[in-house]
Amino acid sequence: MSVIRRIAVLAAGAALLASPVAAAVTVAADTPPASRTAVASVSSTPSPAEARAAAEATAARLAAAKIVDVPVTFTVRNVNRSRTGCRTDGGTYRVRGHLTAPESVLSGAKRSVTLYQHGIAAGEWYWRLDVPGYHYAEELARRGHASVTVDRLGYGTSDRPDGFDTCIGAEADIAHQIVRQLRAGTYQLGARPARGPAEPPSFGTVTLAGQSNGGQVVQIAAYSFAGIDGLMIMDWTDRGLTPEANTRFFSALQSCMAGGQPSRKPSDPGGYVYYDLGPDQFRRGNFHDTEQRVMDAATPHQNRHPCGDMTSQLDSVFTDLEHVHTVKVPVLFVYGDEDARVTGGAAHRRLFTGAETELLTIPGAGHYATMARSAPRTFDRIDAWLDSRGL
Repeated sequence: MSVIRRIAVLAAGAALLASPVAAAVTVAADTPPASRTAVASVSSTPSPAEARAAAEATAARLAAAKIVDVPVTFTVRNVNRSRTGCRTDGGTYRVRGHLTAPESVLSGAKRSVTLYQHGIAAGEWYWRLDVPGYHYAEELARRGHASVTVDRLGYGTSDRPDGFDTCIGAEADIAHQIVRQLRAGTYQLGARPARGPAEPPSFGTVTLAGQSNGGQVVQIAAYSFAGIDGLMIMDWTDRGLTPEANTRFFSALQSCMAGGQPSRKPSDPGGYVYYDLGPDQFRRGNFHDTEQRVMDAATPHQNRHPCGDMTSQLDSVFTDLEHVHTVKVPVLFVYGDEDARVTGGAAHRRLFTGAETELLTIPGAGHYATMARSAPRTFDRIDAWLDSRGL
């Protein structure tokens, strides 16, 4: 690891060393999940054939409901012009995802869309889980809303730079770049849908939403750049991370201090790390009152994330506290009241003194709040908030 990278990582580590969390951490190495922690409370992992069948069933449901679901690609620059400082490589990359919307929305004269940013331990799959009733983008489309879901830079199907060459401010900048492309229609459709537009549609109204540290990404984008009409922050607070979350953070940070691991295959770019060490930590940290089939479908998606996203997160908290009061657009806060990783949603809401805000607390839900058994009611509440504000 270069001297500059090591200094950045050590600075993040120093901020946590003063915490009693550090004393509780004994595991430093990044090891593939299956060999790290004994599997617990798992009924079965879907086979490749079962996963394909679930995806095909999702596609059939969408088609039957006249919902367009098409791959999209955004060409972006890995730069950081946000208010929070962190380093990038300045390169050009592709961010991939999907546009999911009712045909009627895409054919209308006035189009609205929400761009979703996943958390550090997730990917686009969070919004597109192939379980009936829990596929977020499908459920919002059934309620009349268009969604764009993406793998952030360094995740899933999107391009993956060296994990130390991107950061949380860059993710916010990239979200802003995607918002501009959605307004202008200057992105690419991966395929012409059987129904729906032949060219990338443009949107006059754009809401930005993020889950977990994706919530930090979108609030940084909101106070750093103009160009959005609404903001949703899900399962994120700047001052409410729990000891469990900090323990996971510090353990992963130690792996980054050692240089991290390749993003996937040995030949892939390095500087990546698991947030949770094994499927048991992943399930215990993210789910509460969740059906077994949902956890079984989600757990195989566990992936490494870029070290730069994590090492820049702490400094960005201080920038957040200085600037979130400048956000002017309507803000919806969504939290599960059994979240093992985030607390203090009401306190976080009070920081947004310049905005009209609403707080949605989901009884019995964990960190992946929209995957709890109460998901249908949560989708209804999000739908109502979007509708009431013309988003």
